[in-house]
Parts: sequence; C-alpha cells; structure tokens
Amino acid sequence: MTPTDRDSAREPEQPAPTAAVIYLSGPRRGRTLKLAGSAFRIDPLDSVGAVIRPADHPDGTAPLGWLHRAGASYELAMEPERGAWVNGKKESTRQLEPGDLVEIENGPVFRFRLYPPGESVHKTVVEVFGDCVDCARRDGRPLLVKAPGLTTDVVRDLATQTTLWFRGGVLLALALLAALIVYQVRQVHELEASLAREQARVQALAELLMRGERDRLTREDLDAVRAEIQRGLGEAHERVAALEARSAAVSRIIAEASASVLFIQGAYGFVHTETDRPLRVATGPDGTPLRLPNGEPMMTLEGDGPPVEMNYTGTAFIVDDRGLLMTNRHVALPWESGEVAEVAKALGLKPVMRRMLGFLVGESEPFDVRFVRPSASADLALLMCKEVARLRRPLRLADAPPRPGDEVIVLGYPTGIRALLARAGDRFVEELSKRPDLDFWGVTRELAKAGLVTPLASRGIVGQATSEAIVYDAETTQGGSGGPVLNLNGEVIAVNTAIIPEFGGSNLGVPIAHARELIEQSSARK
Repeated sequence: MTPTDRDSAREPEQPAPTAAVIYLSGPRRGRTLKLAGSAFRIDPLDSVGAVIRPADHPDGTAPLGWLHRAGASYELAMEPERGAWVNGKKESTRQLEPGDLVEIENGPVFRFRLYPPGESVHKTVVEVFGDCVDCARRDGRPLLVKAPGLTTDVVRDLATQTTLWFRGGVLLALALLAALIVYQVRQVHELEASLAREQARVQALAELLMRGERDRLTREDLDAVRAEIQRGLGEAHERVAALEARSAAVSRIIAEASASVLFIQGAYGFVHTETDRPLRVATGPDGTPLRLPNGEPMMTLEGDGPPVEMNYTGTAFIVDDRGLLMTNRHVALPWESGEVAEVAKALGLKPVMRRMLGFLVGESEPFDVRFVRPSASADLALLMCKEVARLRRPLRLADAPPRPGDEVIVLGYPTGIRALLARAGDRFVEELSKRPDLDFWGVTRELAKAGLVTPLASRGIVGQATSEAIVYDAETTQGGSGGPVLNLNGEVIAVNTAIIPEFGGSNLGVPIAHARELIEQSSARK
C-alpha cells in the first residue's frame, strides 16, 4: 500500500470542540466569547479589569497574558509580573479544563467551557446556578446583603444564557402555571358560589319544612284557639246561624249543598328523582331531630328519621254519581307553587302525595281520596272518592253564568282545622288538649266523630262575571279554595279559588263552564 493509499484510508479529521469563555464579573458580566482562533490576548481594560481579545487585535498596551490553542483546549499563560487564579489556586501557566474558574488579577472572573462541535454555546440550569454561586462566594459582603443580587443574577442568566428550548419551556410552564392559578381561582369562586347556592337551597327547603311544621296542629295551637274562643273570636258559627235565620231558602240551600262538600286533608313529601329515597328529618343517635345553626330542622336522604311531610287542607265537592270531586289544582297539587317547585327541582327532588283524606258532614270516619287529573287552562282539578257517591248526591252545575248583582253563597273550610276548632267550643278544645296523641290527622278525626266537621257558609254579591273569572265579595279567606259558589237556586256557578285583599276582600272563582269541560274530558278518557 502506497503512502497515498494509506492517507486515503485514514478517517476524516473530527472537528474540534467549541471553546468559550463566560464572563462572570466586571462590565461584561453575562457575556460569552467563543474562542475560534489559535491565540487570544488578555488585555487590561481602562486601567481596571481586563478583556480577552484576538491575538491580532490592534492595541498598543502590553497584554496581561495569553490563551493559546492546546489540542482541543486552551492553555493559560500569564506574564511574569501578572497573576491569575484557576479554581482558587494561583497559576502562571495552566492547561485549562472544562469548567475551570479563572480570576485575573485586578480583572474579571470567567468560566472556561468546552462544547461539542456544532453545539450552541448555552448554559444548563446547573451551570447557571454554579456560576452565580461562585461569583457570590467571591463577594465579601454578608450573605443577607448579597442574596438579592444572587437571585437577580440567577434569574437573568436563566432568561438570557440558557437554550431557546429551555426558555420556551419555562415560559410555557409559567403560562401553564398562570392558567392553573386562574383555573383554581375560578374553581374556588365556583365552589363558593355552589356552596352559597346549596346553602340557599337548604335554607329554602328548611323553610318549607318549617312551614309544614307550622301547618301541623300542636298543643300550643289548641291553647291559642281556646284563647280566641274566650275572646269572642268564635263568632263564625253565630254568623252562619244568623245567615240561615234570615232566609229559609238560603238555609235550605246551605243544608243541602253542605252535605256534598268535603273537607280535604292532605300531606305530601319529597323523594330523590333518581333513587326514590325519601327526604327525611335528620336525627341524632337518640332519635332527636337535628337542627341547623339557625334553629331550622336539618334534612337528609339518608338515615331512618321520619319522612318530611307538608300538611295542608282545602275544600272539594261532589260533581257526578261516579264519585268525582271538583277542587282547585293548587289543592290537588299543592307543591306546584313556584317556590316549592323551584326548591325541589334544584335539589333533585320530586314531590309525592303521602296521603289525602276527605271528610263529609255527618260522617265520623274519613274517606280516602285520590287524584284524577288537573285542568290545563284553569285552577281546577278532579279527585275521586267512589264511597261518597253512594252516600251523597252531586251538586247541580248551573247552565248559565251569573250576572253582576246576583247573590251568591260560598261554602268551604277557610283556615282549615283552626276554624273548625273555633266553632267547636271551648269545652271540646279543652278536652282535646288533654290528649297526649294529638296530631294533624287525629284532631280532625275527633272533630268528625263529634259531628263538628261542617263547611262555613258566607254570602256575597257578584261584582263582575267574565268567561275567565267570577268576582264576588263573599266573606271568606285562605283555605276555602276548591269550595262551590252557589246561586240562590242551589246551582254551582263557580269554584272558589282565591281572595283579593287589595280589592276590598273580593274573591275570585273559576266559572263552572271550565269545570264542565274538565268533567267531559275525564268522561271521554274513560
């Protein structure tokens, strides 16, 4: 093999590593100088400090020392009268190794590094911290004094001397961190808002339960009724007697129609929409009901506390010989009021009727009543109780609407059990108050056994009659909803639905034409 052949067989010469000097102090702090030539001068700078320049730099001053290429690295050679410290040791001549820390006498501190061929000259995070810490060590000031400067140097070097990928990654991380912080703040705000909503819902539901508790008849209620009677507030019975005495015809109409008017007593609760678990009163280990900090009852879908019950009363009357009863929609479906419906829906609850009973005049026991259907256009609904059809006749429905000025009679049970007790007399109420088992249902049964369940009658004049409403001024109040409004022929002209206190105690009734339509729809479905 000839020399030429041997030369051609040699592997191509590998490119030399990239050498660099990183200034760590002085006016050029943070700058990086690539060493691409064979020799560099270390020149004094403005009588203070020093600067590394190419060997052919036109400068008339004598150099402090030299950096000469030595293989892949450089050799430091200082003039005899000058000194340099490499890694803290004074040297005049030294083959530099990657990472060497060089401090020129009265000059700058710089770091010598080698980088793989073609690689950009950038610091790693470890190198940034190492350079900054080494500079801080050569600062004679106390640690607390130089700590802010060290922090500033680290941040600056990370932002200027690391790779673009690293800086981009840091910016991306900061952006993600900022987004996470914003997200967490929003989550906290949403959680606070959610907790506020839940608290409001619990509060609203607790208020509903309190309303149900207020509707229950307690011993205190009986004592209050007794006080009313003693103060002369039991005059309702006298008013009925006076009304009957004024007219034999009116007396007959009241007696005949009252037999077909029912006192409605009901209770409903709530169950979870998905699990059908009933809403219950939360109780402690000893069975005592738990209460919220504001004193209102606590409710839960767990445990074995008593189911929440909302008690109410109303009026209905027989309208055909099958046992159909007419009443208001808000009596048959009492939970449809805006407040109750909104609270229940927000909590994922649906209402369920627990029990509905009807009491007839002269009957000692109640009858079970069930819901049939509501009207889609008026405050009316049909109930069913087949048993009453065998005992009483349905009321006659008028063929023609009333005219303004016509006299009407309204039958019903305004104020519910309290009005019945007020008319029962003080002795009866006193006897009831001695019973330890009083409740919403038991008191009414006792009233029925004593023959004291009778509707209240009031007389009035029609003020206005339209296809949508009959307005009259009969003396009645809340609780008489669903009762019949009769003309002097004993025919039902409307179903009592509401009072309007702001219009002088006027009342509204749903015209009987709407009731006829509802009855016909029910018959057609059968």
